[in-house]
Parts: sequence; structure tokens; C-alpha cells
Amino acid sequence: MSRRTLPRLQNFFLALLVGGIALQAQTPQPESGILLVSLIDRPVGRETYSIRQEGDGIAFTSDLDLTERGQRLQISSSLRAGADLTPTEFTVKGKSYRFVNVDAAVKVAGGMATVTNLGETKTFEAPRRFFTAQSYAPLSARALLIRYWERQGRPATIAVLPGPRDVRITLRGTDPIVTGGRPQMLRRFDVDGVIWGRETVWLDDEDRLAAIVSRIHILPIEAVREDLKAATPVLQSWSIADRVSDLASQLRDIAPLAQNNFAISGAKLVDGSGRPPVEDAVVVVKDGRIAAAGGRASITIPSGMRVLDARGATIAPGLWDMHAHAAQIEWLPAYLAAGVTTFRDMGGEQPFLTAIRDAIASGRGLGPRVLLAGLVDGDAAGAFGAVVAATPDQGRAIVDRYKSAGFNQMKLYSLLQPDVVSAITARAHELGMNVTGHVPTALGLTKAVEAGMDQVAHLPINGDPQSPQTRATIELLAKKKIVFDPTLPWNELLGHAPGITLESFEPGFAHAPPALLSNYRSIKNDTDAATAKRRVRESATMVKALFDAGVPIVAGTDGALPGYSLLRSIEMYVDAGMTPMQAIESATRIAAESMGLATETGMIEPGKRADLIVLNADPLAQISNIRKLRWVVVNGRVLEPAKLWAAAGFK
Repeated sequence: MSRRTLPRLQNFFLALLVGGIALQAQTPQPESGILLVSLIDRPVGRETYSIRQEGDGIAFTSDLDLTERGQRLQISSSLRAGADLTPTEFTVKGKSYRFVNVDAAVKVAGGMATVTNLGETKTFEAPRRFFTAQSYAPLSARALLIRYWERQGRPATIAVLPGPRDVRITLRGTDPIVTGGRPQMLRRFDVDGVIWGRETVWLDDEDRLAAIVSRIHILPIEAVREDLKAATPVLQSWSIADRVSDLASQLRDIAPLAQNNFAISGAKLVDGSGRPPVEDAVVVVKDGRIAAAGGRASITIPSGMRVLDARGATIAPGLWDMHAHAAQIEWLPAYLAAGVTTFRDMGGEQPFLTAIRDAIASGRGLGPRVLLAGLVDGDAAGAFGAVVAATPDQGRAIVDRYKSAGFNQMKLYSLLQPDVVSAITARAHELGMNVTGHVPTALGLTKAVEAGMDQVAHLPINGDPQSPQTRATIELLAKKKIVFDPTLPWNELLGHAPGITLESFEPGFAHAPPALLSNYRSIKNDTDAATAKRRVRESATMVKALFDAGVPIVAGTDGALPGYSLLRSIEMYVDAGMTPMQAIESATRIAAESMGLATETGMIEPGKRADLIVLNADPLAQISNIRKLRWVVVNGRVLEPAKLWAAAGFK
């Protein structure tokens, strides 16, 4: 960058920042482009778009074509808008994720908006300021949204249709890059609410979209203009830095009721050991650790220590989600708000995951403890993520890289070949890591266990649990203590019958963020109610058979509805025949033991981390009381759920 060029760019952006150039209501010039799209750092397709003048306004079209784990996803979008970029007509149709259907239209005339979304039509007075988008589509139109926001004087919120839902846009900074020998300064924005949570969007010096970091449902995607492809890693790093900064802000903004040194007195204590609960108990916390726990008569509270009155409540260990995909920071307050104080992420973008893990562990951010499983798939078409291994040597090298980055486990995926699986598991065990994940298709469950898998995701075992073949498989799993996270809430959610409301089996959907709720409402299948119930019942029967045989069962969700689905997992274990105590242990002590952390956490006893939940009612009497959270204590910090849910975008 020359000394002459830099001042000109700086002056140009100063004008933008004070609202000069950006607020001029000039019709955009004709424009077209291609965005390269990646998912978990793996190229998966592209979006092509064009903008042309149409009368006094514009006409925008976009076509997105992705292949995600072998499934083709296509979305077509069109938008017409006036000279000030106020939309008059919008359509979007296609599939934005494996089960997320998009089919919406917006028409605005005479101050009235007619919105059709997934076959339901509503007409209402159009908001004073509004724009259009559905799911993450169209990615390229995010630049038009930001231009519209600037021309409206940068209001605190912009309504987005379908919805309407409020979207907040914030200018976060400017980033210098050089492409093709040409220096550029990109403006970096947060766009919060088009999808669930924050996106990072960059515009160039002509207000064209340069790149976007977003989500394809709950997994991370990026789209970058062809000429900026080489800059993707540095753009990601700037986005991550913003998210870590946001975590620090949440830490400041969500004040604890108490922290580090306090006592909780008068509650029933369920310590996670399986022992009978203790009535009228006291838990003493010093320096973020449990110093004492037991009946009031046996515990001395230090003089002058703050005491939280918990009479009528129940104290239990903090909960674990053993199958998370936390691709955005909004997961963190949502988990805490549900009582989840530890989660294991089962595959995402390493730079983001390690950054949030380290920010929380160092006390620079607010969230549950983060454990990481390193995702690796076979090197074949349809692979999941960018980390793939075709040979044993490649597999061993990948294990070494994950170990160096502080990952706790390896996660296998479906396309790995048998010799590579054996190499990965052997190297992981040499380094003190265990191995979880999908059962590779080339092996099957029994051979995968024999090849060294220690844990298994989902429920890759079916049939009659009493049949000789299935019984033999269960006996092998029990003998080797293979840990299962069956992800029952995920299966229930994706397999529910049309006409069955989401809230009928997961009441948390009544509070879900609009964009996330819309994704789940779009699920289409031809399952009838009786078949859906039968499948849930069969899965529950298999889980109970595994449990009765001595197979360790932990609670996990595969994402689903953040926070709430972990609670649903515990409820479903009780429905399957576990006692409430056993179901709670699956999400506390058993989970900690499966990760080799039982000396550190998972129970309420002296010396362990102060990770607790305080419930307003007894979950041993009625397991649904696990939802009645009064306080969550994470690493010695006592928090109220309401502010946490709000920080996650829930009602």
C-alpha cells in the first residue's frame, strides 16, 4: 500500500463513518458476482448474483448451489426495491440445509405487506423500516441490507420480513487487505438476527459484499468473493476476535448474584453420586471450588461469608451436553440458562472453537466449560469438514495436530476406511485421547469397537434387544464400556409427524429465536403420528436395554434446540425407564467419568469445581422440574437464567 493511497482510503472511510457518502440515496450501479461458499472450511459450492437497474429502483437475483455431505442444496432468490432500497417484492425458494426448507414471498403495496411463508399467508401494515431475507439466503443481499440501514440513518433495529423480526447492525471496524496488488479497506459489520445470532459481513470501498461469516442452520459457513478467496483465513480471524470481544462484554454485563466465595443454604442436595438426597443442605464455595457440602448440622459456614437462601429448592451438579455443535457464541448463554455448565463440541471450525474455549478458561469470557472432539472424515466426495484422512499416516498426523491444539478426543466420521480408523484410534490412545463419533460405514458397529472406538455418537444399533444377534452386540458394548450419546431429542425433533407442534414435545420452542424456530418449523416429512411415536419408543427401548446391560449412557443433543434439548434428553431417559436419579447422573457424573474428569467435576463434593444448578422444584419427584432453574453456578459464578436467555436471543 503506497503512502499516497492510504490517506485517500482513510479519508474515504472517514466520510463513510460520519454518514456522508453512505447516506446518499443513489440508485446502485449494475453489479454481478460470485461468492465461494465453504462449510467447516470445506468448499461446498457458490452463490451467483446480479443487480440491475429497473425503473427508479433495482432488481436483484441470486442462485445458491451447494453440496453438503453429498446432498445438493439449491436456493433461488429475487428482490425488487425502490430507489431508497425499500423492498417491494421478494421471493426465496429451495433448501438451505439438509432438513430446512425455504419457501417465502413478500409483496408490499400501499403500505401493506403480504407475506407468504411455507404456505401460510398474512397481510399487515408494513413496518416503517424493513428489509427481506429468509434463513441465511440470499447471502449476497446482506450488502443491500446494510446499504438500506445506512440510508435510513443507521437505526437501532431494522425489521426483516418474513417475520417481522428485529435485526441489529453494528459497524465494528475497518480491515486492510491487498488483493491482486490492490490495497483495499473493508468495512466490517455485525448483522444480528437475520439468522439466529450474529453474522460478520464485510463491504468493500464500493459497498459491494466482500465476504460473510454465517451459519447453515447451526453449522458454520463462510462466503467470500472470488477475488478475495486467499484472504479467507484472516477475515475469519477478525470475525473471531469480535466474538471473543462480545464474550468479554457479556461477562461484564451479566452480573453474578455471588461469585468465588459464598454458601447456598436450605436446599435439598442431589450430589450426583446416586446416594439418597440430603435435606436442608449447605454447599460452601471458596475460590470457585466446593469447600464443603452436606446437611446443615454437619457444615460450618465461615463467618462473614455471603449466604444464599435456597429453602424449597434442590441443588444438583451442573449439567453436561455431550454432543454439541456450538458454532456461535449465542450457544454459551443459552447453555448456561438451561443449567449446562460443560459441553463437548463434536465438530466445527477449530480456530473459533479453540478461541472461545480459551477465552472462557482464562476468565475473559462467560460460558460453560468447553471440551473439544477433533472431527476427521475420509478423503472422499461428500466428506464432512475440511479435515480428511486417506491413509494411516495422514490419520496419525491429524491426531497429533488436534492433540497439540488441546483437543480432548478424536471424532470419527462416516467415510473413514478401516486401516485409517485403526491408525487414528491407536495414535489417540498413545497420546491419552479417546475416540468417539459416527461408526464408519466401512466397518459397522462391532468392527468399529474392535478397531478401538471408545464411545459412539447417536444410536447405530437396532432390532429387537432380546434377539441373539443384538444381545451379543450389547454384551460386547457393555464388556468394553463403550459410552453412548444417543441424541434422542434430535431424532424426536427431525422425525416428528406433520401436524404435531414442536411445543407439544419441547415447550422451549415457545421461547426460541424467530430465525431458529422458522428453520425447525420448515421440516417436512411424510411420517404419520403413530409411526413417529413408535420410532421414539423403539429408540427408548434400545437405550434402556443398553443401560440395563451396563453400557454407560450420557446425555447429548446434536444441537437441536439450544439448552432446552439437553433437558429434554434427561426427560426422555426417564420416559425410557431410568429413574430420575439415573437420568440426572447421565448428564453429570457419568459424563464426567467418560471424559476422564471425574476427579474435577460431575459431582458436588469438596475439591471439585463449583458447577451447580439450583432448581425451584425437585426433579426426583417429577423430572420435568429439571426445567425450573433458579440459579446456575458455573466455575463459582452464580447467575440468573433470565439475562442469559436474553443474551442468547430467546424470549
